[in-house]
Amino acid sequence: MYQTDIKTFNINNIIIYLRKSRKDLEYGNNESIEKTLQRHEEILQKWAINNLGKKIPERQIYREVASGDTIADRPVMQTVLKLIEGNSIVGVLCLEVERLARGNTLDQGIILQTFQYTNTKIITPQKVFDLYNDFDRSFFEDGLHQARKYLEYTKKILTRGRISSVNEGKYIGSITPYGYDKEKLEGQKGFKLIINPDEEKIVKIIFKLACNGVGANNIANHINKLGIKPRKTDVWVSATIRSIIQNPVYYGMIKWGHRKTEKQMINGTIYKSRPIHEDYILTRGLHDPIISKEEYDIANKNSKIKIGKCTPKSLKLENPLAGLVKCSFCGRTMIRRNYRSGHIDGLICPLPHCKNVGSHLYLVEDRIINSLKLILKEYKDIIENDSSIDTNNSYELDNLKILDNEIEKLNKQLNKAFDLLEQEIYDNDTFLNRSKVIKEKIKELEEEKTRYNSNSKKNNIQKMKNIIPSIENCLKEYSNKLSAQEKNDLLKNIISSIIYTKYNKGRGHEDEFHLKINTKVDL
Repeated sequence: MYQTDIKTFNINNIIIYLRKSRKDLEYGNNESIEKTLQRHEEILQKWAINNLGKKIPERQIYREVASGDTIADRPVMQTVLKLIEGNSIVGVLCLEVERLARGNTLDQGIILQTFQYTNTKIITPQKVFDLYNDFDRSFFEDGLHQARKYLEYTKKILTRGRISSVNEGKYIGSITPYGYDKEKLEGQKGFKLIINPDEEKIVKIIFKLACNGVGANNIANHINKLGIKPRKTDVWVSATIRSIIQNPVYYGMIKWGHRKTEKQMINGTIYKSRPIHEDYILTRGLHDPIISKEEYDIANKNSKIKIGKCTPKSLKLENPLAGLVKCSFCGRTMIRRNYRSGHIDGLICPLPHCKNVGSHLYLVEDRIINSLKLILKEYKDIIENDSSIDTNNSYELDNLKILDNEIEKLNKQLNKAFDLLEQEIYDNDTFLNRSKVIKEKIKELEEEKTRYNSNSKKNNIQKMKNIIPSIENCLKEYSNKLSAQEKNDLLKNIISSIIYTKYNKGRGHEDEFHLKINTKVDL
């Protein structure tokens, strides 16, 4: 029925979508991700040769490795849907419909409607789905429903297997705790932790100091002075020290489910969080302990280690600049420092001994508001005084057209290389070398095009016009009557980041700091 229709398709308007979930490895498929995608691609390319006369070009292949069930967790699928919406794609070739969507009903509905209303065919080696056809649409919906049921079933089996492994003392985490590596268990599935001799010494030092009443910050300072670095960063911080001291893995236990992921719907958007749970699993592990249970208990009774009692139950935001201000020295997000002695709240870098000097929070807040007033005036002046928008527009369009033409020429060269390979004029090595050079040139031109678009004068002018009402609203509404959360929301609506720098400390230097404010015009 569909064979004649397929042969009328233009191969340049068909794309391949390949997807492999990382969790498939956990479901019992031990084949590598790369090998699986390659195997799937070979099946689809063989179908393309038999039905369309030649292979789908490399530039029309979209590969995704993602464990998420939703479209929001799958950036390549988002790209594919945008291509489909552009009406230039007539069909998407995939191994099975389940590769497109096996997530929740909402995401399945989005994918179904996108294909249906753009009249885009879903092509599998077994069947071509035309979603305007009632039978095909029903068949497609049934397939997605069964895929969802299978996903839920495999999740339950996987969770059951994880819990069983934890209760057996196996380590199922992807990242091992500091002080341990992991090794494969002989003759059975799973891993167990093994002590890392070099890191073990540091763990013992941490617990020894904590047992003697030393606080987390001072322990971090002590280890930093020894010149020992943690795994991923350059310096130790108090939060890392606390996480080690409070982890029962070091006296031979395995903890699981302490920070389960929870989803919450807020204003139509799903947010994920990892709150602390009391009903977690704590069982004896197969690994050797680094410290004794007595040492663990003594270290955790240290009042300078404990956290939690000082945390307000409401978790209400107290910092109006939360998540906005970055340290220019180390790149970390600046945090609010609450002084219990009654001193004014400060804004500091969380990294111990960072050379960036903190300031009073209210001074930074005032500077930001005053800077926004200047930015608003600057944007209005640019819009009012710029008379070259129209003349520059044609120039910009010409440059973009030149880039597009060059990219099109290179894509034709790439297609020709594929043809020469199929005709056996190119051997594999010649083809790989030639295609690599062409792809690198295409990538360079695409990046130049992206930079050109983002720096386009007309584009920036339009961004300024769009953001001016938001800046005006922020300046109008911003006052001490607002909560920290309300202030934070107003600022985040117009500011992407603020870079903070200060060199001098002490009296007389309170306002000697520099701020570089990046509004969303700069994105």
